[in-house]
Amino acid sequence: MTEDKKIQVRISEVEVLTGSICRYRFVSLHGDALPSFSAGAHIEVVINDDFTRAYSLCSDPSDAAAYYDIAVKREDHGRGGSKAFHQLAEIGSVFTISSLNNYFPLSETAEHHLLIGAGIGLTPMLAMAHTLTAQHKAFTLVACASGEANLPFSAQLSSQPWSVQLCLSGRAEFNFAALLANLPKKVDVYCCGPNGFIELVKDQCVVSSHDPLPLEQWHEERFTPISTPADSDSFELYLRQSEQRISVVTGESMVDALHKAGIKVDTVCEQGICGSCLVEWSDGEPIHRDQCLEDTERDEYIALCCGGCHSQSLTLEL
Repeated sequence: MTEDKKIQVRISEVEVLTGSICRYRFVSLHGDALPSFSAGAHIEVVINDDFTRAYSLCSDPSDAAAYYDIAVKREDHGRGGSKAFHQLAEIGSVFTISSLNNYFPLSETAEHHLLIGAGIGLTPMLAMAHTLTAQHKAFTLVACASGEANLPFSAQLSSQPWSVQLCLSGRAEFNFAALLANLPKKVDVYCCGPNGFIELVKDQCVVSSHDPLPLEQWHEERFTPISTPADSDSFELYLRQSEQRISVVTGESMVDALHKAGIKVDTVCEQGICGSCLVEWSDGEPIHRDQCLEDTERDEYIALCCGGCHSQSLTLEL
């Protein structure tokens, strides 16, 4: 599920997109070709000793060997990762990246692709638009923001051969259901942005529509959890490979319990979004609260940062 190869990169370009969003271009520090990626993929960036964060790739996948582009929104009241990156990232800065993942891929069977991004949520949509253009596949791109000054990639959007529908006067003003009604039945919808925006679009297209979109044709990527998960009762983790037993008390995450026992587990977003802490499980009744796994994948994997357990024990492949 992961290409876990650490690569040293340096920043070759910085572009201010809005008052809080900048685009950064990574090139290989040693001049090697970077690994290929598919539209919707993200990388993990080691910012410093305290923060590692996942960022969607927004550059054209056909240019992957030469460079990766990401866009980062500075969250002044966030958990600190984006502020640290904005402070450290300048032309010539060196970072380590790893774990090329894609939990937001394009469908291979859709007759049409509807790409809807709000603000920083436009990042994966750009890579998707590049790919669909190269494949000569039909798509519609909707770019939303709370005003023209807050629309990232405005120059890039205007210079591309894509038809872009702008929504700059408030997200509630746009009728996504009407847009969807004029597209082929076999349309897949991809939505990325703030939770409230995603819920609005999903309500119009899937929940409240008189001709609802099938759920298997709906795809979303979030940057924050849908809600704060409820606590699990205390349970025990059995680590099959190391034959250890770890207690997880009420209100404690599996990651925290493992770290307390001296067992290193990779974490990046710590919200069940990026997939960095996925581990195979067996023998138990896990509670899944992630936003990166398909239902079929949950039969095999659990996100340790946000998952829980209904049963008294859960076996992990650690």
